[in-house]
Order: sequence, then structure tokens, then C-alpha cells
Amino acid sequence: MTVLPLHKYFVLNGELKGVRFFVPGENDGGIYEVLRVVNGIPLFLEDHLARFYQSAEIAGKTIHYSESQINAFLKELIQKNKINEGNVLIASKLNLEAFFIPHVYPTVEMFNDGVVCGILKAERENPHAKVFQTTVRQRADQMLAEKKFFEVLLVDHLGKVTEGSRSNVFFVLGNHLVTSPASKVLLGITQQKIFQIAGELNIPVFEREVNFSELSQFDAAFLTGTSPKILPVRQIDAFKFNVQNEIVRNLMQRYNELIEKYLKDSIK
Repeated sequence: MTVLPLHKYFVLNGELKGVRFFVPGENDGGIYEVLRVVNGIPLFLEDHLARFYQSAEIAGKTIHYSESQINAFLKELIQKNKINEGNVLIASKLNLEAFFIPHVYPTVEMFNDGVVCGILKAERENPHAKVFQTTVRQRADQMLAEKKFFEVLLVDHLGKVTEGSRSNVFFVLGNHLVTSPASKVLLGITQQKIFQIAGELNIPVFEREVNFSELSQFDAAFLTGTSPKILPVRQIDAFKFNVQNEIVRNLMQRYNELIEKYLKDSIK
């Protein structure tokens, strides 16, 4: 999957370059990470870089730059482009690159009213490494464009709902949450924050496989990810959910508070 940089500059092996020097497709098939920049600050940077290094280890790659070096690259990228809000992709196959990419953030109406998701029968080859997987992403993008879904959820060959094409998914049943086992999905940074917040709110979280046929049993559902944050789902295929569910709304509020705290701590 070839992604082109936005704005004037990108990072190539630690150096800021004009986008005219960008080589399309150079890191296709490599590992990657997408960061959200808020007020000029890469959100939850430490968590994203930890996953980036983990993906590199799983994929048998070596990242020749330290966390502090990548932090410095990103700071320069943000400042030089004069962009304080957006998504940045870090990728590595042949080289280490970082650049701003197009993003789609949910609207206020989507957060209020929830979104509609479709179903795609597909599964990641290696759910533990964030690697460009062109076939699944192309099929997902095609469905998103044709059906006007916000997201499509992957259903494996056993009929289990695993994750979104670019997000994780949680379900609410009574007073607890249900989400796919860590062994079946790419662990999301926002997903991990949900585990943290749920623990603080004494909301049990059960990691188990979810059959597509049991979706009608759940009270609510929501997506988590870098761009959507915590986003209520009002419908998956033919199944409808309560977007005003109290647990979902509490999690949304606490997650936004967590973001605000991270931003304040980052500028101290």
C-alpha cells in the first residue's frame, strides 16, 4: 500500500527532505506506525514507539535509531511543516521514513449518533506486527468507499469477529466489556488505554472470541483507534446498538481527560 506524504517535508533516515525526494512504494510491505499529532505533540508517543520496535523484532528488522532520536525527528518534522494537528506515519522496510498522511477524524455527529460498520471476511497474516498488508487494506478500502461505512470489521474463517481494518472493537454486555483475545488482533494503543481506564472505573474486561452470530446479544459497541479515539457504533451489518450506553459515554469522557493530561505533562 503506497502512501504519499502531505505538506512540504518528510524525514528520511533522520534527515528532513523536501517531498520531491520521496520515493513512492519504497516501504511497501514494511512495518509502520501511525501517530496522532495534537497541539503539535505526538500523542502517546512512547507507546507507539514501543509497538514500532516490537513490530520490527517480529518482522526480523533492525531499527537503527533510538526512541530519543525518532522523537527529535518528529519534533523537527512538525515544526518545519508548521502543522499542529494531523496524523504522522513512521515506516521502515528499506529506510526509516516519517511524514504526514491524510486522515479522517469522526465528526461531532458521529460521536453523538454513532457510526455504521460493515463486515469483511478476512484476517491478518500476522496480527502481532503492524505490517502493511495490501490485500486486506485494499478490500477494506473498497467496501468503505462503495458502502459508505465508517469501518469494516474483519471476520475470520471460523466466523469470529476479530478487529476493524484500522481499529479495535469492543462490545458492552451488561456491566462489562468484551473484546478479542490479544493473540488474535493487533494490540492498539487506544485499546490499551481502554484496559487502563476500565480498570480505574472497575469495569470488567473479558478477552474472548466473539461469534458473528452473537452480535445481537450485546448492548453496545465501540471502535478504538488513533483517529477515531473512542467511537460509538450504532450498527454492524444488520445488528443495532445503543450509542448512549452509559459505560461507553463514561469511557469516552475519561479517554479525553487522559489525552488532556498527556498534553499538559508533555509541555512541562
